[in-house]
Amino acid sequence: MRSHSFYRLVFILLASGILRAQAIDEPPPREIQLVEKKAEQLTAKDASPLGLKAMTFAPSKWKHAETDHFIVHYRRVTEAQRVVREIEYTLWFVAQSLGATKERYAKKSHVYVFQDQKEWKDFLSQTPNPSWFASFAHGDNLFLHIGGVGERFDSETLAHETTHAVVARLYPGHRWPIWLNEGFAEYMSTASLAARKKVWTQGMQRGLSEASLPLAELVATTEYPASSANAGESGHKAVHRFYQSSQKLVRLLMNNFPKDRFPRFIDVILAGANFENAIVQVYGDQVKNYADFAKQYERFVK
Repeated sequence: MRSHSFYRLVFILLASGILRAQAIDEPPPREIQLVEKKAEQLTAKDASPLGLKAMTFAPSKWKHAETDHFIVHYRRVTEAQRVVREIEYTLWFVAQSLGATKERYAKKSHVYVFQDQKEWKDFLSQTPNPSWFASFAHGDNLFLHIGGVGERFDSETLAHETTHAVVARLYPGHRWPIWLNEGFAEYMSTASLAARKKVWTQGMQRGLSEASLPLAELVATTEYPASSANAGESGHKAVHRFYQSSQKLVRLLMNNFPKDRFPRFIDVILAGANFENAIVQVYGDQVKNYADFAKQYERFVK
């Protein structure tokens, strides 16, 4: 039997908010029932230009529903149901990985689920995005092309884009370095899926054969490489090299170092520290010096 002093300590921690802040929220249920609503019944309207633009495509065909954390606009309930199951889990998993409690992700984001390929292409042509995008996040909103019956459902891309939307929700007004933004989304695309399926994360991670950007060049990158759409095969390789190298760096931090340090590392970076100082400040007890960390990055495979 626990002593009176133990319960008194728990009461003090609860009252101060310390225990509550450290508590780990439960994952969402595997199946989340969608209940269709009329547009005027939604708890929040999306006034963003892209959201309003999406709704102009065959507006009478859009259906609407809400979950605890998303407002979903969709054509067919079959696709919407699967999207909701995966994005609710990814939201929870990413938030846990970043040490965020429910209060930080209470706001609802809008999700637009396109099914028809032509409709998606027409919509995409009216956005700043390349024509080859299958889905994208804009701020904390999601614009998804899921496809119809018989088409492959890409859970990894969905988790990647959901991660971007969750990061925007958890860090409003902050812009992550692009290597960190894309590397973390790439890492989460397999890590959240592995957690949901209850398998080993590293077992799902693909090889990093093209992750050849030197560390100094990677962390100094401030613009995306030219896309394959306008730079040919060399552009495609440059994009792939950047994404794999970014993922490699985040994998190194998440797989080889204490995971609970990563949110602090992000805070230090966002506070303005350069990469080298952030590594030494957060992981100084894990590496001999920054040169040692750079060697670990160079040798890291998986």
